[in-house]
Formats: sequence, structure tokens, C-alpha cells
Amino acid sequence: MPGLVAYSGLGLGLLALAALESLPLRVPPLRSLPRRLTTPLHLRHLLAAAVSALCLISALVSAHHLSLPTLAASALFLLYSLAPFAPLAAPLPSPLLDLLLAAAFAQELLLFAHRRPSTAAGIENRYFDLLLVPIALCLGATLLAAHRPGEPAPRIARAAGLALQGTWMLQMGFSFFTSAIAQGCALHAASRADYTIKCRTHEDYHRARSVATLQFNGHLALLVIAGAAAYAAVLSRSNRPPSGYSALDKEVQMEGMPMMSQFTLDSDEEKEEEVITSTAAPVANGGESHDEIPLHEPGSK
Repeated sequence: MPGLVAYSGLGLGLLALAALESLPLRVPPLRSLPRRLTTPLHLRHLLAAAVSALCLISALVSAHHLSLPTLAASALFLLYSLAPFAPLAAPLPSPLLDLLLAAAFAQELLLFAHRRPSTAAGIENRYFDLLLVPIALCLGATLLAAHRPGEPAPRIARAAGLALQGTWMLQMGFSFFTSAIAQGCALHAASRADYTIKCRTHEDYHRARSVATLQFNGHLALLVIAGAAAYAAVLSRSNRPPSGYSALDKEVQMEGMPMMSQFTLDSDEEKEEEVITSTAAPVANGGESHDEIPLHEPGSK
């Protein structure tokens, strides 16, 4: 149960960081805090400091040799989070902060790449190997952000990596410490930091690895769908007409315009009948029309 709480808390914290990284927040200044502490950048640093501090405390409480690399990575993340709050004459440049964050992601990448508990054939190693994908994405996006400060693309890519890392952390917590563990496998824990998941047979082991890969593909597809939906929502909102203006209907546009000509849908037969009727109508006072020529049959008088 403590392992589930730790993984779930870390996953939710990473998801919150991804939201702050991707959304252009406009936070009103608070009177209780200095103005520079209420910007979206400093809000991200405050949340990152809280998550890093929790990881640092969890590594200290476990008191195991496997927690030493976690201490180093958490310390780097905590240093990055607190760097903007240093009482300096000038704020630290953004590329320098991105390089410090890249060093923290590199340390995290090495941590999970070389993490091998007492049993190297455990199913948990497959989950940690798949975790390297979002960490590598965050590392590459951070290096690109240091090279091109102010560009939105590296920040969005880093937010995607943080979101995938957060959802995968949640998945690992439920797959390791609940009944959602793969069938035929069981958790064997020597301590909070030293545990492994063993399977009964070789077939159960391969099935559990396949299930882990399928779960990661599902998380990746969910991230792509959520990103596409968010992009479509932002695009539709940007194409919306300004408030106070609305598209005029065709009837409203034609209202008040002078009619230049009138059109009728009468057929040609109706027009011919009208012409014949007008020529055959008798003239007033009982006279015949001058345009009408009387026809007489031969032999008649």
C-alpha cells in the first residue's frame, strides 16, 4: 500500500507539471506574495520543488542502497526548482535553467536504465525500460529548449513527456501493488526499495511482458488522442469570430437593398396565352381590334 501511494502521488504530480507546462496560464498577482512569485513559470517551479522534496523524503525514509541514485536525481530536480528563487541581483537566464533540468533528466535516465534489483528477471524491469521513453523525450525537449529559448515546440514536447511519464507511473503503481498484477505473477518485496515480481512459469513471464508493452501502447495512444483533441479545441477557438460580431444571414444581408430587377417563373405557354388574349380582346364601344384580320371561308358573303 505505501508503494501504491508513492507511485500514485508522483504520477499525479507529473501530470500537474505537464498541465502547467503546456497551458498558457494567466494568474492574477497575489498580495500575500511578491509579484515575481505568481507567474506561471514560478508556479511550475514551486510544484516541481514540492514533487522533488517528496521524492527526496521517500528515498531517505527507505534507507536502502538502491535509493542512493534516487537521492542524487531528486537533489538535482530540487536544485532546478529552487534556482529561480535565489536572491540574486539578476535572474538566472532560461538556457542555464534548462541545462540544469537536462542534467536532472539525464540522471533520472541513468537511474532507471541501470536499476536492477536482486532478481534481474523481474517483470518490473520491463516497466522501467518502457519508462525510459518519456524520460528520453523530456531530455531531448529540454536540450532543444536550451538551444532555442522561447520556442513553444520544445515546451509542448516536454509537457507530453511529463504527461506520459505521469500516467505510466500510475500504471506501475497499480500493476505492482494491487490485484491488477499480471496473472501467474506475484510481488516479492524485501523492503520498500528492494522488490521484484516473479512469475511461476516461462509462459507467464512472456505474457506479463506482453501485457506491459500493450499497456504502454494504450497510454501512448491516449496521450495522442488527448493532444489532438486539445489542439482541435485551441484551433477552433482561435478561428472563432470576435465577441460582439456575428455572421449575418442571407436574408439580413438582402434586407434594405433595392431590388434592381424582378424575375418571374412563368412558362412560355402562359406568355403566349397572355399575348393572344391581349390581341383578341375587343376594343371599347363594341369595335373590333385594328390588329385583328377577319378570315372568311370561300363562298361566303
